[in-house]
Amino acid sequence: MKRVFEHPPVPTSGRRYWRSTNELTDTPDFREWLEREFPSSAAQLDGDEWTRRSFLKLMGASAALAGLGVSSCRRPEMHLVPFTKTVEWTIPGKFLYYSTAMPRRNGGIPLLVTTVDGRPIKLDGNPMHPMSNGASDVFVQAAINELYNPFRTKRIAENGRTSTAAAFEKYLGDLRTKIGDGAGLAFLVEETHSPTRERLRGELEKMFPRMRWCVYDPLRSEAQNFATQISFGDNLRLVPRLERADVILALDSDFLDCGEGDLASSRAFTSRRRVGSAKDSMNRLYVVENRYTLTGAMADHRLRLPASQIPLIAHAIATGVATATKDAGLGSVLATLQVPAGAAQFDQQWLNEAVSDLVSKSGASLVLAGPQQPVVVQLLAYAINSALKNVGNTRTRPESARQQHSSARRRHRGRPSETAFYTGRQPCV
Repeated sequence: MKRVFEHPPVPTSGRRYWRSTNELTDTPDFREWLEREFPSSAAQLDGDEWTRRSFLKLMGASAALAGLGVSSCRRPEMHLVPFTKTVEWTIPGKFLYYSTAMPRRNGGIPLLVTTVDGRPIKLDGNPMHPMSNGASDVFVQAAINELYNPFRTKRIAENGRTSTAAAFEKYLGDLRTKIGDGAGLAFLVEETHSPTRERLRGELEKMFPRMRWCVYDPLRSEAQNFATQISFGDNLRLVPRLERADVILALDSDFLDCGEGDLASSRAFTSRRRVGSAKDSMNRLYVVENRYTLTGAMADHRLRLPASQIPLIAHAIATGVATATKDAGLGSVLATLQVPAGAAQFDQQWLNEAVSDLVSKSGASLVLAGPQQPVVVQLLAYAINSALKNVGNTRTRPESARQQHSSARRRHRGRPSETAFYTGRQPCV
């Protein structure tokens, strides 16, 4: 077995190529340096050749030395568990489907979970539920990966050390005796519309009347929440009924996107875009935005404006609606709110047509403001809907979920909590 050199041998005839003057002169100092720094290269230059016997000797010695180094290693012990007691209705290799729901910001999404041998592998919308009819969004499709997240908590820890469920139960028992009526006890939870959690919250309030319960959502619009509180009361949210709206005005509101909107909004809007008979009528969508969005792509009339111009056009639309409807409430809001600073730079004809269309469909129109817009735009949108008699028709107020947001945090600010529970959210991260 001949050794393959990294460079060709020195030719016996023809020109000889060298890499340095030292290699050309081939002095004893160069040979000594080469043997010390690059033994393999020195062997190559010396012309040593490996035979089959020398190669086998070297490999045998390497294997022997490797065996000495790993003599203490062994394969991990693994035990087979017999699958004699299976899950009910489970057939090996066959899919099993479960109906469930996934909480979202505006409610829940009905889902159908596909499982194999007890392991969920796919999430889809429930085809038997009218809200989705089998549809889903990107967040639903990505949620299945969270079940197999290797960084999910798999143990109970106390001060960074592994604990047990029995120790945690003992801690809760001691805590219940200590806190008494709940003074100094606080819960900070994520926003959800789960009736189960509300039932558990009611049971906790009966046990600890003086406890504090606050809801934290880092993505919630404080401006929208504050405007809703001023206009309609605390802890309320308004749900748009797009299937009832003939004319829709979106002020920097991408309600067809899965981030700001939901499946119900998308299906309700598209239901009015289908014409099945001569009696059916389509809705009309006006969009004012500063970037191209999914809702803007569906608009019948789209006006592109900088974000700084949105309060100006909202005030102008409110003024036009107040003039046409003679609504005292909207006029009072316009008189109370300060006119946004800046010069108007939008198409007046576009604005007049939008106002005329909204007024002509009073009670069947809808004005939406994006959650990123300031309080003045939110208040103007609510006031326009009230003046057009849309509240209760295309903008409904469901039963309060008794959520406590910024107002609750302001009331509890400065009141220390001896014991605090955080579920779902980590406000310090």
